Amino acid sequence: MKKTSIAILAIVGLIVLFFLMVNYYTEFLWYSSLDITQVMIKPLLWEVAFKLIFWGVGFAFLAANFVPLVNLFNKFSHNLRVVDIDKINSQFKPKKIHALLLAAVLSFFWMIIIPSVWDRVLLAMNSNPTGTVDPIHGMDISFYLFHYPIYEVLASSFLVLLVIAFIGVGISYFVVENFNPTTNNVDLKLSSKGIAHLSILVSLFLVWFILTRSLQRYGFLLTESNSLYGAGYTDVNVRMFFLRIQQVLSIGFLIGMAVNIKLKKKKIFMAIPLSLIIVSLVGGIYAGVNQRLIVSPDEESREHPYIAHHLEGTKQGFGLDSIKREVFPLDQQELTRSDLSGYEETLNNIRLLDYRPLKEHYHQNQSLRLYYDFNDIDIDRYDIDGEQQQVMLSVRELDSDSIPTDTQLNRHFKFTHGHGVVMSPVNQVTSNGHPTYYLRNLPVEAEVDIELEQPEIYFGEMTDEFAVVNTKDGEISFDEKEVVYQGKDGVELNPLRRLLYTTKYQKRILLLSNQITDDSKILYNRNIVDRVNKVAPFITLDGDPYPVVANGRVYWIIDGYTTSDKYPYSQPVNGVNYIRNSVKIVVDAYDGTVDIYQFEEEPIIEAWKHVFPDLIQPREEFPSYLENHIRYPVDLFDVQRNVLTVYHTDNPRVFYNADDVWEIPVERYHGEDIEVEPYYITAQLPNFEQEEFLLINPYTPKNRNNMNAWLAAGNDKDNYGQLYLYTFPPGDHIEGPSQVEAYIDQDPDISQQITLWGQGGSSVVRGNLLTIPIGGSMLYVEPLYILSESRSVPEMRQVLLYYNDVLVMERSLDEALDRLFGVVEDGEEYVPYDPDEIVDRNLRELVEEINSSFKAAEQAAREGNWSEYGSNMDRLAQLLTDLENEVDMDEFQQELDSEVEDGEDIEE
Repeated sequence: MKKTSIAILAIVGLIVLFFLMVNYYTEFLWYSSLDITQVMIKPLLWEVAFKLIFWGVGFAFLAANFVPLVNLFNKFSHNLRVVDIDKINSQFKPKKIHALLLAAVLSFFWMIIIPSVWDRVLLAMNSNPTGTVDPIHGMDISFYLFHYPIYEVLASSFLVLLVIAFIGVGISYFVVENFNPTTNNVDLKLSSKGIAHLSILVSLFLVWFILTRSLQRYGFLLTESNSLYGAGYTDVNVRMFFLRIQQVLSIGFLIGMAVNIKLKKKKIFMAIPLSLIIVSLVGGIYAGVNQRLIVSPDEESREHPYIAHHLEGTKQGFGLDSIKREVFPLDQQELTRSDLSGYEETLNNIRLLDYRPLKEHYHQNQSLRLYYDFNDIDIDRYDIDGEQQQVMLSVRELDSDSIPTDTQLNRHFKFTHGHGVVMSPVNQVTSNGHPTYYLRNLPVEAEVDIELEQPEIYFGEMTDEFAVVNTKDGEISFDEKEVVYQGKDGVELNPLRRLLYTTKYQKRILLLSNQITDDSKILYNRNIVDRVNKVAPFITLDGDPYPVVANGRVYWIIDGYTTSDKYPYSQPVNGVNYIRNSVKIVVDAYDGTVDIYQFEEEPIIEAWKHVFPDLIQPREEFPSYLENHIRYPVDLFDVQRNVLTVYHTDNPRVFYNADDVWEIPVERYHGEDIEVEPYYITAQLPNFEQEEFLLINPYTPKNRNNMNAWLAAGNDKDNYGQLYLYTFPPGDHIEGPSQVEAYIDQDPDISQQITLWGQGGSSVVRGNLLTIPIGGSMLYVEPLYILSESRSVPEMRQVLLYYNDVLVMERSLDEALDRLFGVVEDGEEYVPYDPDEIVDRNLRELVEEINSSFKAAEQAAREGNWSEYGSNMDRLAQLLTDLENEVDMDEFQQELDSEVEDGEDIEE
């Protein structure tokens, strides 16, 4: 029976070992295919080395404490045999090997619970001083970023080891020396040998205590005290003082306990730990009394310098210490249409497309195959005919869960990749309210000079399945033609590897399929986020990878961050109080090549460069064809804008009293108030000569709705990463987004129109409200979408503009600008807005659109395209409703007569 159990355990162990080896070896093959085996091997070797060191230290320490107990238990076992109290126990005689085995097992579990330290140690070994010191101890910040985390792990780990030893030794002496087997009585005594042994452990604890008091002094700068992150008045002037006292007294206690190893006095053994506890309690009580009686009555004054440290530390931690602050130069004179001619690039890039309706539109109209879909919508800018044009785009990826006839062959051998990109200018829509296209369809059709020679998407945000390429019959593309993968990525398959990957993925087709040839390769880790996490596990990735069409290919750009929670005096946000956008990662969507480029000189990434040589490339090697597509990351900007709601001030008194707290404003979307998201715009900053691609965010005072400031981040090459904070002059009232939304709700004409659109099963979707600085003032833009009951795709129907207390709604941005700023005649003369003239023009355009929609519906019916027919009929019904709301029927008949007198075929 015993042999059978051993055999079963051995077989189970071998099976587990086999699966572990399969996983490690296939991972090694993947890293080898990318020529970055150092990323896998170095952490593994260092981690194993450190774990073995910890195990060895733990084993030696516990063995040194447990082996002397063998003779003690042998004596106890002899006493049990004398009285024959337990026949089972009487047959057991402890030996040295038993103590060693117990020490080995306990040290193994102790090793397991110790956090991984290989990365901390290697970073510390490769770190350099930052040149910035903390304001209390004068220690370089590199100590906190690199060395303190190691000491913290060591301190907590060795305390656990001491506790294990103390409990084991203490219980042993208590049981053996206080249990009398002849009387079954339990006494409370401790032998001189036990006192000596435990005195050694207490002495070691005192050494630990003395060392960690120094560590705790630095730790005050990394903990929250009295709602202030970092050391406050009581920490610096009381608690740190008592730590010194504790250290001095502990040295005396240590000497006394060392002497007691020889004296073996129970009173000394009990008195020293008790004295240490009393000293610690006195220090804690005194600190509390000091806080209540001295600090709290005059807290703002006492904490003033430490609040200043907190403000400075938080700004440094989140990269806000170099922000440029200016008062926004409000121009009291209203803009005219002639003024707007100086901001053509800004106006031509006002985003009318909202990413939420646009994604649905792409899904419905540009997926084009059941097995293609779009993960999300991204925004970028491209050079179109010599002008910078903002666009929204999305990659047409493979949706493996929608593959027709979902077999292993189809999922992994045939349907292996997505195809192409869909791209739309942000400021253009068709007469039906649909987006226009720069790139669309299958194969990809380009309406502008953007080349895409390699449209296949093997690596993306939705690509989670492995794929086998270069098979006998090839892969299937969108046109059902076979294609052959020619990229660099992939692990070549031979019979042994086929067996290993069959084991890894539990897919028999890898072993049995006759489609696999000598040239076949397996592609895996194809999700770009998972892929980069494996290539650079020490980098925190941005949540929004975005595609770029350049050099005839599709590339993914992912922003990477180096982070820490150990920056002195910096207030943590989501567990992090230091963050830098240190790298940008480029992933080739066709062959999966991953390139990491350093974009900021900061200490953590510099250390990682030495840990993994050749993995991170310098900024200068970033591809020139991607240079104009780098963006300031939204995730980082979102953290920074939230931190600035409180930490925009430099005045400790203002911060303490919370006199100037800001908020992120809200906007209306789909009937709900949501927080305004950061958004990209093209605009000209004050005192700048030309427009820039910016990421911006407005602010409002806490519990108020007017806008008092806005934040912008530069994205263009010469200004990349620079933050600008513009505040409005005190006393000037600038409407905030929620106020403009309220004006829209309260406007009788607009609200009535929205109500009419909402009848008959349609719903109105309000897009992003954009706040655009232009000419010393703020222009607000919000598109309106109509979602009809019969069509699931929203259509953009109106544009709302708000400027200087005037709110208008028109069918296009140009018409809305005409309403606000006047119209242009003969290309030269700028004249004020004439309501009658605009109405006449609107009627003519409405009639033209009605005619166009009707003809399009007729053409669709003749072609049997009933989906397009339904769309045009819905559009026609909406246009007739618009016309009815615009004028009465007599005016309509007059306009209609004027349009058809030349024979136009509009049916009544």
